[in-house]
Amino acid sequence: MTDGIRVVASDFDGTILKDGAQEVDRVYFPLIRSLKERGISFIAASGRQYGNLRRLLEPVADEISYICENGALIAQGNRVIRQNEIERTLALSLIADMEEVQGAEGVVSCADTSCVAPSDPGFAEYLRNTVKNTVTVFDSLRQVKEPIIKLALYFPEGIPPLQEQRFREKYGESLSIVDGGGGWLDFTNKDVDKGSALRYLAEVEGFGLDEVLCFGDSGNDVGMLRAAGLSYAMDTAKDEVKACADRQCSMVSDVLEQLLK
Repeated sequence: MTDGIRVVASDFDGTILKDGAQEVDRVYFPLIRSLKERGISFIAASGRQYGNLRRLLEPVADEISYICENGALIAQGNRVIRQNEIERTLALSLIADMEEVQGAEGVVSCADTSCVAPSDPGFAEYLRNTVKNTVTVFDSLRQVKEPIIKLALYFPEGIPPLQEQRFREKYGESLSIVDGGGGWLDFTNKDVDKGSALRYLAEVEGFGLDEVLCFGDSGNDVGMLRAAGLSYAMDTAKDEVKACADRQCSMVSDVLEQLLK
């Protein structure tokens, strides 16, 4: 079933980046180059920001495509080809509700930066120094003037079900709301996810969805797992994510090595 694969698309956190890792294992760079030599392109598909992914993948950064911010920004190499802005009145309403949540930190994603107004100053340092995001600090997220493409709430102890339910009830008809893994509750425009971004790249780059092999582990990967011709959920994924995939694996690199053989 792997004979017709022309594209590999992979999530990062919890998938290629295992156990909280913030650097890509060096084994992946020769694998990505070997795939390219065989006519198989690579797409980095993540909830992370574009600049962050380019830093993570610096040795091959200009040789791959990107699905960033859960599909709200799409790029090829060093060129952004699409971004999906959330209507400002809707974004401001969500920000007001996010600011009322105790024990969580809000993030507003623009194309070039993650905007925060942290209750804990250490949160901005965590994003900047550990996650390696470009970060801009505000007194209030309502001060953000740039186009907003994604919003998120970070719960250090995991997403409380009642909070997720509350936001889904109020915003579920107008926004896509997904569990981004690791305590992140992510908001993008309705119908914006990694699956819709993969379909867009398929049109732009001229490949079929049935020619895609993809990997993921969280709720924000479900659209992509369903869209791809062959999908793997990580063996650490929740059961509802595994149910959307064709197969399971413990290491993306192992599957890619088998594909190359």
